[in-house]
Amino acid sequence: MERPELIQQIKKYFTLEELACPHSVAYFGDRAWGFFRQDYLETLLFLRRHYNVPIYCNHDGLTQRGSRCNLCEIVATRKSPYVSAHVLWCAGDFTFLGYTADEVRSEIKGIAHLLPYPVRLEKGVSWVHLDTSAYCQTGKVTEFAV
Repeated sequence: MERPELIQQIKKYFTLEELACPHSVAYFGDRAWGFFRQDYLETLLFLRRHYNVPIYCNHDGLTQRGSRCNLCEIVATRKSPYVSAHVLWCAGDFTFLGYTADEVRSEIKGIAHLLPYPVRLEKGVSWVHLDTSAYCQTGKVTEFAV
């Protein structure tokens, strides 16, 4: 899908504030859409359409579940290099309405062959961390623990 069409489609389901940190939104405004990786947005759009339920990232006062910049507390307090998929604009921590995180992870593994790109899922957490980083990928769906 061409980039302008992809952004138009993803905006039907997510606002920029839901997917990006407030620092980036405040500084770059709508231009911040340009930082998201294509594979991530296409995968997110696929999953939103597949599940056909609201998917939440930054919500209810949580602001660092999507992309993160150098000003975000999670990043700024690090003493060692922090090269998370969140700072590479290809990750989010999501809640799928009506599903537990384990249910979503299980179903994503079951539909791996339908995914437009390989994904990584964090295991053992109460949210769905989803990213399209190639770091330590072992297949179409890679589970990892922090």
